[in-house]
Amino acid sequence: MVVLRRNLIILISLLLSRSAFAQEISGMGSIVQRAMDYQALERVESLRQESAIARLDSSNRLVAGNPSFTLSQKSDRWNKNLGEQEDTVGVSLPLWRWGERQAATTVAASELVAVQAESLAAKNLLAGNVRDSVWGYIREHLRQQTLEKQIDEAEKTELDARRRFEAGDLAKVDWLNAKVALQGISAEIAEQNNRINKAEQQLIALTGLTGSQLGFGPRERYADTLIGKLAEQPPRYDERDLALSTSADHQLLSTRVKRSQDRLRLAQERGSGSPELSIGSSRSRGLSGDPFARTVTLSISIPFGGGSQARSDVAQITADLVRDEQDLQRFQKTFAFIWERGLAQIQEKQRASKLAVQRSLDADSIRSALVKAAEAGEVEYLERLRAERQAFEAQIAAIEADVDYQQTVSRFLQSIGRLPNGVNSK
Repeated sequence: MVVLRRNLIILISLLLSRSAFAQEISGMGSIVQRAMDYQALERVESLRQESAIARLDSSNRLVAGNPSFTLSQKSDRWNKNLGEQEDTVGVSLPLWRWGERQAATTVAASELVAVQAESLAAKNLLAGNVRDSVWGYIREHLRQQTLEKQIDEAEKTELDARRRFEAGDLAKVDWLNAKVALQGISAEIAEQNNRINKAEQQLIALTGLTGSQLGFGPRERYADTLIGKLAEQPPRYDERDLALSTSADHQLLSTRVKRSQDRLRLAQERGSGSPELSIGSSRSRGLSGDPFARTVTLSISIPFGGGSQARSDVAQITADLVRDEQDLQRFQKTFAFIWERGLAQIQEKQRASKLAVQRSLDADSIRSALVKAAEAGEVEYLERLRAERQAFEAQIAAIEADVDYQQTVSRFLQSIGRLPNGVNSK
């Protein structure tokens, strides 16, 4: 009794947790956000931002680098230099060149913006994988539901054919055809179970969620409701300029160009290196000299002769800048083609989905008519089996066409760098 009660409590808790998250799903964005939390993207972004902020703070310091401290002590023997002793303490401070500090601050600020842009691009990449995984699982789930309904119909048909064969009202070949059709669907279900398991494994790897936690129930209406929630709306044709400016990929490429420009300016300002200010204090005494004589030394060292290395750095950064500018230009030109072709493909998939649904309805009407005709003996039993198979294939095609349309919309949004609604893009 205790074991039964414990198992019942576990089952109720699992059902409540599944129901709770299923009710939280407000769209594709909620699943993508769950995947981001599962993959700890925001934690990684936070650590990278802390590093970039530290570099920005470092560029705002009064000195160009870390100060260095020196301490030395020299002692001669009593019979040399009258046993003179000397203690020296000094500090060296790297100095900014004219304009170098401002350039370093600008580079650090660009690095911080680049971290944010790279984080947004990583979210967009993960969102694309999650979208494909979700629609892939939905496709396999709906196909499995259709097969389960079909095998129920096939079992009824085979049972009816066997009963009529045993009564002498039906030829044996018709009963065998019905039996073969049942066996074929059973084999398809076995293969479909493997496909849906693979799709669910991919879903779990990305989001940490199982299909049941997404809200898929044993009845088809659960899937239809969830598809309505997950469906994304394509943008309007006149939103191209806005879509380009807010694209995650476009923002990433733009920040790379800006960062390379700032790095080039810093390399030009830095030249051969930073000058260094050194301040030292020494005291000395001898056996017969003035005790604790003190000397203060102030010196500035200016590096020179490193022109070849500086020119090499400038040339390398210039090459990076040219590459980044070309990548940005190519993306801007390609974006126009992606926009035009993507919207056209969405319209084609939408028309194909509507036609597939109509074909499925027509095939089901033909199936119903032939079932009645076969029972009345007006047509051969084989015609009924063919009509049932065609109706089943038409229903599968309608499912494929609907999921293809929804997935095409999601992939188009992915290609233009737009995250689902409800995802934290900051």
